Amino acid sequence: MYERILMLNILHPHLYHSQFLWLHKIRKQGVEEFRANIDDDPKRAEFWLENSMRVFDELSYALEESLKCAVSLLKDSAYRWWKTLISVVPRERVTWDFFLEEFRKKYTSQRFVDQKQKEFLELKQGKMTMADYDC
Repeated sequence: MYERILMLNILHPHLYHSQFLWLHKIRKQGVEEFRANIDDDPKRAEFWLENSMRVFDELSYALEESLKCAVSLLKDSAYRWWKTLISVVPRERVTWDFFLEEFRKKYTSQRFVDQKQKEFLELKQGKMTMADYDC
């Protein structure tokens, strides 16, 4: 994140101060960076999103500001996912609602279903798992 802010300062010094203030305000409210790990609980992604949305709302950020802040909090593979996604989408489609929909699709929807299915199959009764039962 800080390398992007530094580049912003070098390339667009007039925007640097604004971006720095956004990040400072949202960090002060408890919003954290989002790094996607293969073994993440989908609930963690949904919690991050809901917490971020709550803070953006409390700070009265416009939808465009919310999008910029959320993207600035994406790290590593999550940020690469977003950059890849927007590289193939028309710029006018890249909105806050688009971000919410795509983030949920990527990090909560299918992953949540897969995680719950895995948990179900690992349930045990005695020494037998659900997968051991021949239904």
